[in-house]
Amino acid sequence: YVLLKYVDQLIDLCPGIFDDEYRVFYVRYHDQSHIKHSKVRILAKLANPDNAPDIVAELGELVANVDEMMGRIAVQSMASIAMHDSGGQGAVESIARRLVEMLDLHGIPHISSEAATSLASLVRRHPSIVSVVSAPLPRALKYISEPAGKASVIFLLGECGESIMEAPYVLEKVIDSYDSIADAAVKTALLGATVKLFFYRPPEVKNMLGKVLKKATEDVSSQDLHDRALFYYRLLRSSPDPNIAKSIVTSKSMTMSTKHFAEEDDSELRAALMHEFNTLCTIYRCKAENFIDEENIVKFVKVPKEHPLPREAPVTPVTDPGVNAITNHMGGVAMADAPQQSVTTVPSTVSAEVDLLGFGDDLSAMSVPTPAPVGPASLQSLSLKSEVILNGEDYQNKWSSVPDAEAVIIPALAMTTGPTS
Repeated sequence: YVLLKYVDQLIDLCPGIFDDEYRVFYVRYHDQSHIKHSKVRILAKLANPDNAPDIVAELGELVANVDEMMGRIAVQSMASIAMHDSGGQGAVESIARRLVEMLDLHGIPHISSEAATSLASLVRRHPSIVSVVSAPLPRALKYISEPAGKASVIFLLGECGESIMEAPYVLEKVIDSYDSIADAAVKTALLGATVKLFFYRPPEVKNMLGKVLKKATEDVSSQDLHDRALFYYRLLRSSPDPNIAKSIVTSKSMTMSTKHFAEEDDSELRAALMHEFNTLCTIYRCKAENFIDEENIVKFVKVPKEHPLPREAPVTPVTDPGVNAITNHMGGVAMADAPQQSVTTVPSTVSAEVDLLGFGDDLSAMSVPTPAPVGPASLQSLSLKSEVILNGEDYQNKWSSVPDAEAVIIPALAMTTGPTS
């Protein structure tokens, strides 16, 4: 799960990085639910004109899954491919037709509701698919029961009302049952659709509009609904030219011009998460300040562009005693004899006052014989030449030609053990 979370974030940072490996993210029957949900969300981001048909077909198989959340995410991922135009030519209409077919899945209410919500977003992004979406809407409104799905169908009736003959009569039945509607989103969608439909079909919608404006302005359950109703009422009453009001209400300014709708844009959050990469922020998908106290937050400091150390630092010659005879034979270095160094004689006895093993033995009287001092050896300083070039074959030849007599043997100190009882 953690790896999938990081993959999801890396895809946002580098789109296309995992497109060729999309089959790895197919759902397996033994995957746990949270793993399946993450894979399905990632699949939508991997779609391109080459693999989109395979991905959409895979998502279509998951729609009727027994896991309700899995089905919803599959529908959302399918719609995401169409909204972002990542499926290539013809993918938008093909996915729209799939979603329209899902509106008639009366036996799976959460799928038909999710399909209606996705179609509402898809029409905002691609108004050209209105002709594909409009036909089943009056029928779908009778069966969809979830508030989000019902509000989406009502919104679509307002958007597509110009081409749906029975749209005013379908909305009239909903307006008559206004008092029984509990969800504010359904009421808001009903108000907006009625006002928009009024400019397409004025004779049929005039009485309906007056009724819904009266009920919405008197409704105190939602401040947003109340304010919208007052705005529409004052706009229609005070506008000197009806065309001005029509241009405002039926404007297509709600269409998505970027990758995300304004209400769904999370670019600032994604940029903040990249500054806290490799932390729990990626797993929780929120900033550290949301789940860590301010005094415990680690402050990340960026490395300055200019390195604090000087670029031209002095290089100390390498001194490597014991290999001068070999390097002299290879002819790749220049050597100079080092002055003789005297060796300090170690005392013959060493007092062991610390009981390292914790045996409790009295080691103060014990003496450890010291090995004979090594005689002074002639040490030479070694300075490497950077311009020397030696390939592997020449190196092996020179190395194998070094006689054993020139090998340098460094004696090790003798190891003794104390008396055992």
